[in-house]
Amino acid sequence: MTTMMTSKPSPLTPTGTGHPTYTQSLPCAEESVGIARLSVAATLRAWGLEDLVDDARLIASELATNAIRHATRHIPDPEQRGCFRLKVERPSDHLVRISTFDRSRSVPRVVQSTETAESGRGMAVVEAISSRWGIDPKPWGKGVWAECATPGHLA
Repeated sequence: MTTMMTSKPSPLTPTGTGHPTYTQSLPCAEESVGIARLSVAATLRAWGLEDLVDDARLIASELATNAIRHATRHIPDPEQRGCFRLKVERPSDHLVRISTFDRSRSVPRVVQSTETAESGRGMAVVEAISSRWGIDPKPWGKGVWAECATPGHLA
């Protein structure tokens, strides 16, 4: 009998400088998508930004799914897949930025999916519900981020 070992996610940790920011390292595994959603929701509730929870959870879900999918595309062994980083920032009282960082250089893009497609809509969803989104190339991979603002305070 074989046992699959998956790294436990690190706790959500506050950073010490600048505007409020929380980061979390999560294993590149499907169950991390749910953890990312819960972490983002808990962070926004702690900041008193209930109005943003639903959109922010959906953004986190799509960004985490992409990070996992692209970081693990060529790594079939779950033990070798590593982690991705989730970051939740509050650059202003009414704005939240959700980011994921992974080791893939594959750039996400908005594609037009057919009605019957089982995947491929993630970045279209992010584009539709965020006030803006973008990609930060890194020497070791990339960061993908999306921002959402409280109603009446679009970025």
